[in-house]
Amino acid sequence: MDKKLTALIISICLLLASPACAQTVLTQRSFIETAVRNNPSYQITAQEYLVALEQNKAAHALGDWNLIITGLWNESRPAPISSFSAEYQKTTGYTVGLEKYLPDTGTAVKLEHGNTRIDAQYRPPATIPGIGTLDFNPPDKYYLSNISLSIVQPLWRNAFGLATRNALKMSDQALALARIKLSEDWEDFISRLTGEYLTWQKCHKNVSLMKEKVKTVENQHNLITKQLKYGLSEELDLVQLQQKLEAYQIMLEQAQLACKSQTRTVLLLMGRASGPANQTVPEEFKPDGLVMSEPDANSYLASSSNIKRTADIMVDLQQTALSTKQDAKKMDVSLVLSTKPNAFTQGFGDSLTHIGDYNENTLTISASRPLGNDKAEAEAAEAEQLYQKALAQREEIMLNSSIGLASLYSSLDRLTNIIELNKKSLDLAKRRLVLEKKKFEQGRNSVFFVLQAEDDLLAAENSYNETVFTRENVINQIKALTDRYLVEHKDLLKL
Repeated sequence: MDKKLTALIISICLLLASPACAQTVLTQRSFIETAVRNNPSYQITAQEYLVALEQNKAAHALGDWNLIITGLWNESRPAPISSFSAEYQKTTGYTVGLEKYLPDTGTAVKLEHGNTRIDAQYRPPATIPGIGTLDFNPPDKYYLSNISLSIVQPLWRNAFGLATRNALKMSDQALALARIKLSEDWEDFISRLTGEYLTWQKCHKNVSLMKEKVKTVENQHNLITKQLKYGLSEELDLVQLQQKLEAYQIMLEQAQLACKSQTRTVLLLMGRASGPANQTVPEEFKPDGLVMSEPDANSYLASSSNIKRTADIMVDLQQTALSTKQDAKKMDVSLVLSTKPNAFTQGFGDSLTHIGDYNENTLTISASRPLGNDKAEAEAAEAEQLYQKALAQREEIMLNSSIGLASLYSSLDRLTNIIELNKKSLDLAKRRLVLEKKKFEQGRNSVFFVLQAEDDLLAAENSYNETVFTRENVINQIKALTDRYLVEHKDLLKL
C-alpha cells in the first residue's frame, strides 16, 4: 500500500512539474495593454502628436508681448556735421518698450520710451564788433526724452489680419489632423495586435487538433498491431497506419513550429525579448459578436468617422489657403498712426516729468502693388485648382471607404453562411468516421477507409477553423474602419 501511495505522489509531482502545468494563459486584453505600454510603435505616434501640439503653440505665440531694451553709447571727435557742430560729443541713452501683434485684427502696436543724454564741447561763441558775443550753442549737457506710440493697421490686403488669422486657422487644422492621425495610428496598432493574437489562437487550435489526430492514429496502430498477431488484420493495414501516423506527426511538427514562431512574435510585441516561448499560451478562442450593424456602420462612416473628419479638414485647409491667396491679389494698403511726446531738459529728472512739452503726431497711409501682379494671380489660380481637387478627393475617399465597408459586410455575411455549411459538413464527416470504424471492426472493409475518413474529417475541421478565423479577421477590419477600438480601449489609449 505504501509503495502504491508513493508512486501516486511521485506521479502527481511529475505532472505538476511538467511544462503543460507551468504554462501561463495570456488573455487578449492583457496582451494589448502590455504591448501598448511597452511597444515603441505606440510611443512614436504619441511623440509625433506632441510635436504637432508644440508647433501649434509656437504658431499662436505670434500674439505674445515682445520686450524691447536697447542701450546706446557714442563718442565722436569732432561731432557729426550739423547746425551746432561740437568739437567733442558723447551720447548715452536707453530705450525700453513693448510691442505686440494682435492676430484677430492684424494690428501691430509698439510703445517705447527713450532717453538720451548728450555731453558736448563747442567752439567759443562768435564775437561780432559792434554787436557783441552771439552764443547759439546748445547747453554742454542736455537730455532728450520721449514716449512713442505707433499703430500699424492693414486696410485692404490682409485687411484686419485676414492672412494671419488664416495662418493660425491652418495651424489649428494641422493639429486636428495630427490628433486624428494619432487615433488612427493607435487604432491600426490595436488592429494589428488583434490580428496577431487571432493568428496565435489559430495556431494553438491547429496544434491541439493535430495532437488529437496523432493520438487517434497511435491507438489504431496499437490495435492493428495486436490484431496482426492473431491474424485479424493484414500487414498492409499496419503499413497504411504507419504512413498516416508519420504524415500526422509531420503536420504536428509543422503546426508546433508555426505556433512557436507566432508565440515569439507575440512576446516581442509586448517587449519581452527573452524567455521560453512554450510557457505562454493564449486564452480559449471565443467568436467576437460585438460588431455594428451595416446601416449603423454606413451612417457613422458618412458622418462622424475619422475618415470623414480627415477628408473634411483637408478640404477646409485648401479653402483657407485659397482665401489667403485670393486676398494676396489685392493692393497692400496700410495705415500708420504714431504719437511722440518729447522733452528737452538739462536734468534727468526733468527729462521724465516734462515729457509732453513737445509733441509729434503722424498719420501715414501707404499703398503698394506689383503692376502686373502675375505671381499673386497665378498662386490664386493654383489654390483654386487645389481646392477643387480636395473636393474631388473627399468624394473619392468616401466612395472607396463605402465600397470597402460594403465588401467587408458582404464577406461577413458570406462567411457566416459558410460556417453553417462547414458545421454540417463537419457533422457528416464525424458520422462517416464512426460508420467506417464500425465496418472495419466488423471486418467488412480495410483500415484504408477509416484513414480516408480521418483525412476527410481533418479537412472538414481545418476548413471550419479557417473560415471561423477568417470571419474574425473581417470583424477586426470592420472595427478598425468604424473606429470601434477607440471606444473599446478608450481607458487605455492615453498620452
